[in-house]
Amino acid sequence: MKLIRYQNSPLYNPADSFTTLRDEMDRLFDVAFPAFSSLHRDGGLFDSWQGEFPIDLYQDKDAFVVRAELPGFRKEDLSVEVVDGILTVTGHQKTDAKPGQKENGAATTTQERRVSRAISVPENLDLDKIQAAYENGVLTVTLPKREEVKPKQIAIEVK
Repeated sequence: MKLIRYQNSPLYNPADSFTTLRDEMDRLFDVAFPAFSSLHRDGGLFDSWQGEFPIDLYQDKDAFVVRAELPGFRKEDLSVEVVDGILTVTGHQKTDAKPGQKENGAATTTQERRVSRAISVPENLDLDKIQAAYENGVLTVTLPKREEVKPKQIAIEVK
């Protein structure tokens, strides 16, 4: 967030508002097209794979559910932890060169990809029953609510 000092000026200059408009357009395109947002900052199209990934959050009567799209990772590359009310999902993947390239004496490359996302979670969770499943590139973390906070049905007596 950019803070701008308020200036009470009797002369209005329309060109002053173009900087703000440009910043807002940059932010709009960064959100809409995250793969291209790092082109002008990092110098490469695929550098934006470092960092965040899309998630969905929703709740039902028994639990909160976090769904994260992490294609290309193996189950062993992912970690999920809850510490002090913060759920952190981290992925770390390291890919070495193809086996045939090392024997030929060709230059080898190692690619590394790290992603991480942290969100705050409510305090009314049953931390011992948290479950995580990874299937077809989607990580689903189920955070069950404690029994005392689940909605209860109350019977109404008719007299």
